Amino acid sequence: MKKSKLVLIVMVLLSWSSLLFIGRRDFKRYLPAAIFIGIVTKLVNKVAKKRKWWRFAQSIHPKISGEDTWAWGLFFPSTLWILKLSYGNLRSYITYNLVLHMSFVYLLLSFLKKLKIVSLVKLSKGQYLLVLLCREILLYLFQFIKEYLGRKKPHSASVNGKSQDRQVENLRS
Repeated sequence: MKKSKLVLIVMVLLSWSSLLFIGRRDFKRYLPAAIFIGIVTKLVNKVAKKRKWWRFAQSIHPKISGEDTWAWGLFFPSTLWILKLSYGNLRSYITYNLVLHMSFVYLLLSFLKKLKIVSLVKLSKGQYLLVLLCREILLYLFQFIKEYLGRKKPHSASVNGKSQDRQVENLRS
């Protein structure tokens, strides 16, 4: 097995196995946002492939594209963790993402290029960082809208013309 494929497999396994510690409630809460941003990432990757912004030379399996390895193998779990650790505190969210993305772009990307896993072609590191930050803004907006709309649901359903709160009050009297 190639060294680069082994590195990818270990990265995917570690990121997905970390989800065992995220908690069921948080997983369910942030899952729609992670799926949404996975789809956005997939669409961005299609544009990037067409415009040759970056190139994925290695994947974990011949039938799985390199783009999918990143979108669903690494970005998906990291999205859930970022939301769990920082959602609700915008300053913290921006800081976590900036540190994570800058570490990836300016440190890890060079290592991955040496292993011939992924490389930037027609995009500078700064431009790629901007793409990642735009993606994270979309993610936060999606989660914010999802939770805002979730709060708008009526809290007490009506049963036989009386609200459940009134029925409970009547039982206490």
